[in-house]
Amino acid sequence: MLRGGQQPSDEAPVITSSSLTDHQLETFHREGYLVVDNVFENNELNAFAEDITELTDRETSRLVKSGQLSQTFSDYPFETRLTRITEEDESIYWSIVGGRLATPGIFGLMTTPALLDIAETLVGPEIIASSVYRLRPKLPGFWHGVVPWHQDSGYFEPYCDQALILTVWIPFVDATVDRGCLEVIPRAHRSDVFRHLTAGEGPDGHTYKGYLRIDRSDLPNMGEDAIPVPVPRGGALLLTNRTPHRSTDNASEVIRWSMDVRFQSADLPTNYAPPSGFTNKHLPDHAPAACYPPEADFLVRSASRPQDVVDDWQMFKKLRESHSTSELTDRWGSGMAVGSYYQTRSQDVSGTVGNTS
Repeated sequence: MLRGGQQPSDEAPVITSSSLTDHQLETFHREGYLVVDNVFENNELNAFAEDITELTDRETSRLVKSGQLSQTFSDYPFETRLTRITEEDESIYWSIVGGRLATPGIFGLMTTPALLDIAETLVGPEIIASSVYRLRPKLPGFWHGVVPWHQDSGYFEPYCDQALILTVWIPFVDATVDRGCLEVIPRAHRSDVFRHLTAGEGPDGHTYKGYLRIDRSDLPNMGEDAIPVPVPRGGALLLTNRTPHRSTDNASEVIRWSMDVRFQSADLPTNYAPPSGFTNKHLPDHAPAACYPPEADFLVRSASRPQDVVDDWQMFKKLRESHSTSELTDRWGSGMAVGSYYQTRSQDVSGTVGNTS
């Protein structure tokens, strides 16, 4: 494991507590990433799977009735069912991966106290969570599961490049190398944001649609210092917004289900406008509306204004649905918001998931 002043190796720094110590914080800031074990309980992870299963049951029944699917594949386990469905019809896959779902299980994971404790040690006690969360069912052999080298800051407003926006990557199964766990370049977050290209074919022959990518020639040491970072179910991988990372093919027989969420200090630009009309007077006039304006932010922990904390999944869902999309700075000349690719591929998912009473 990476400890103290040791040099990077092929093992990730692993922490098992929900509140990071000074040494652990130093490790994260030095390396640009950290694996934390035992963040989530089984019931929290299972609630997510139940939400996805409920949606899948409903949508496969609809597709069978319309003749688009031969069967519901309900006898297949959660770890393989979507693969079989997608072999016949991709619409359910795209509705899940597009970041459109707001369910009790998803909201519960994003706001679990153990996770917020970790976030607080890194971004401070006033915590904004971003609706820029993505569900990633990495299907075995499916072209869209391969994600190229990038930094999350490549997707954000340039104004926020030097701040810490914490990415938390959460696997719902053991994320092993053969299942396509993330790879990172240790200590490369100390650089600025690298040039990002839009879509196109990478040197590995994959065509990356809907993604930004860093060309290998722009990476430190051509990316040769990259290491895989396996993460067990129940754990999480913490990344800075400037840590270069990617994921490769899933060569296993099970779906590598994961979700990535982001947290930032409420002192950074945010589009969350609570009923109290709070505004951040510390920001200059030229600051953007948010670090990622197209999607809604929400306050998840606050000692100074607890009345404005979003603590209910239905409030979360309503906030996302009512958000007026704002333009994102076209810093890489893409001509469009990258996330819109998912929206054009996904079909409407009728109804809701979870108890709406």
